[in-house]
Amino acid sequence: MRYLVIIGGIVVSLFVIAAVLLAVMVDPNKYKGEITRLVKEKTGRELVFEGEVKLSFFPLGVRVGGVRLSNPPGFGDKPFTRIQSASVSINILPLLARRVEVGRVTVEGLELQLLRDEQGRASWADFTGPDDPRKQAEAKKNAAPGPSSLTDLTLDGLVLKDARIFWEDRQAGKSYVLGNLNLDVKAIQPGKPFDFAGRCSLESSSPELTAAVELSGTGVLNQADQRHLLTNFLAKISAMGAGVPGGKGAFTLGLAELKIDMARQTAEGGGLTIGAYGAKAAGQFQVANLGTEPDAMGRIEIADFNGRELSAALTGLAPDTADLAAYQHIRAALEFRVGRGYTEIPVFSASLDEARMEGHLRVTGIEKKTVSFYVRVEGLDADRFLPAAGEGVAAAPDKNADKNADKNVDKAAAQKAAAAAAAAAAIDPATGQPKKDELFPVAALRSLSLDGQISAERCKLKGLHFATLTLPVTAQNGVLELGQADARLYDGVLKATLRVDVQGAEPVVTLHLDVAGVQAGPLLSDLYGKPSGLSGLLSLNTSSPLVCHGNTALALKGALLGRVPFSMADGVFPGVNLLGAVTLVAQKAKQLTTGVEPGPEKSTRFGSITGTAVITGGVAAINDLDVKAPFLRAEGEGTVNLVSKDVDYTIQARLVPSAEGQGGSSGLLGLVVPIRVSGPYDNPSYGTAYMRALGKGALKAVGGVVEGVGNAITGKKGKDGKRTGGLLEGVKKLF
Repeated sequence: MRYLVIIGGIVVSLFVIAAVLLAVMVDPNKYKGEITRLVKEKTGRELVFEGEVKLSFFPLGVRVGGVRLSNPPGFGDKPFTRIQSASVSINILPLLARRVEVGRVTVEGLELQLLRDEQGRASWADFTGPDDPRKQAEAKKNAAPGPSSLTDLTLDGLVLKDARIFWEDRQAGKSYVLGNLNLDVKAIQPGKPFDFAGRCSLESSSPELTAAVELSGTGVLNQADQRHLLTNFLAKISAMGAGVPGGKGAFTLGLAELKIDMARQTAEGGGLTIGAYGAKAAGQFQVANLGTEPDAMGRIEIADFNGRELSAALTGLAPDTADLAAYQHIRAALEFRVGRGYTEIPVFSASLDEARMEGHLRVTGIEKKTVSFYVRVEGLDADRFLPAAGEGVAAAPDKNADKNADKNVDKAAAQKAAAAAAAAAAIDPATGQPKKDELFPVAALRSLSLDGQISAERCKLKGLHFATLTLPVTAQNGVLELGQADARLYDGVLKATLRVDVQGAEPVVTLHLDVAGVQAGPLLSDLYGKPSGLSGLLSLNTSSPLVCHGNTALALKGALLGRVPFSMADGVFPGVNLLGAVTLVAQKAKQLTTGVEPGPEKSTRFGSITGTAVITGGVAAINDLDVKAPFLRAEGEGTVNLVSKDVDYTIQARLVPSAEGQGGSSGLLGLVVPIRVSGPYDNPSYGTAYMRALGKGALKAVGGVVEGVGNAITGKKGKDGKRTGGLLEGVKKLF
């Protein structure tokens, strides 16, 4: 053993003496020219030493005062890389045990220019090999395996000071700059943890932004079994510019643990955290096939956040909603799977204020996507989230408004510019005219492959309450189908199917509709937002489907074709007591009274209203209108133009002595009141020509009685000259 120690001491002494002699007797600057010549010969680049090269011993190392390396031919005169100074050392004795122990590496003032030219050539390709992934794979496959003589690699640390990395893609017209890059990596030893921390600035041309970046963490490298570990990783980013939503934002990305197994080509991350604009998310993930075609899966949970505050941060405006309390509580959770040719969310759940949602989503395909989904919604009041009448709601006022006046002016100018850009985008450059208000994105629908279903319970939309709603949705080869939709609302049933075919020159729309037993009173009250005295059981169906073609609302209306029978039974229409009006008519005419005393009610029950709308070219003809109400029978015929909104309709109202909603016509009073309905259907006018219907002889025969009958029909004239309370007013309210 003593001899072994002596021999070991002699070997160590020899290495020490050799290192000293190498450092003292060898001048590395003598070899600059030879090194420069070799680099030029092998790469075609110019290597220039701008400072002295110095050797050191204990440990053996080298320090370079300044070096620059040119770009390859065709990439300009700027150097590919330049450093102000660098130093590195290596321990000699561990090499005997096939270990490499590198001392602390320090690089100051690094500048690196990475360029891709207009033809797609990269300035670094001669170092990394072919840029084409297929060629890289082929080169890797053909590379001869070489034996590894070193088992371990250690590094006392890495310090990067004031580095600058410039990346420009001239083919894509984009550039990025990492500046003020400072990185400090502590000693790296196999299987042992090391800390690292860094910071830098980022400038990007697309998207246009500047950012300050800070990162830190702890790593463990184990080259022997190719297992590596990253813990306590945290990245903080503060960005601003036109490319940042809202003009500025602060973002965080954290990872409690990341395990990488290169032998198995897997990675597993836990404790993932993401923060942006006040919203926070947490999750975990696993990745397989790292080196080929990665497959990832995991779970993300988004904590409760205020959507109004998020919108204000992103746009400067709170959401334009009818309810100012909308979007105050949003949260979600989902599982995901992502790989080549597929993206899947097998389970998701979310809440939007009081509403709850759940479902799943899957997207498959590479060039042509196929989407399948299921969404279930419960307790959603969609009206709360629809735009309010008027402009958007401004965000909460800035407490430092005076100090930020200039910024606000800039923001207002930016918003005006965005509005101008949006207006310009609405102009067709070929004609200089506004683009058509197209309803269907034809190109997107032709390529869309969709299969899904939406299910809802206790939901509200446009004032209407749905107890349940089921809506299947499919799209394939340019045909979109919604339905058969099945809804339960207002004690009735709605069934509908909508088909949009965009395979031809213009979209063709087909609608089947069936409504049965719906309570009209509460439906109309909710639809118009005010109490409706009109009630009854509403039914209608498209005995032949409604068909139209075109891609604007006007075109679709103008081409509409189909038949729609409708009916309303056992109801009440408000505003006038027809029983009282008819009783008054009978009394004035000195005929037999109805035997019924008129009550104080200002409404009238009716037995039925039926008819059929025959629609051709956007004009609906209803020539079989039939109304049966107490003391009133009415028939109607005429048209409603859905394009121009013009109504041309005549109702023949006939008084009868029966107080029943239906029944025979024996003992008719014989008084027929023609009522003309004309004008736009959203604001029609009503008139009657009952005097001409009676004739002059009748006027002379009944004398003053006609005046009383007239008052009963048209209503008594008040002090303001307006007539109210007559039969005509009741019929007007009915129709």
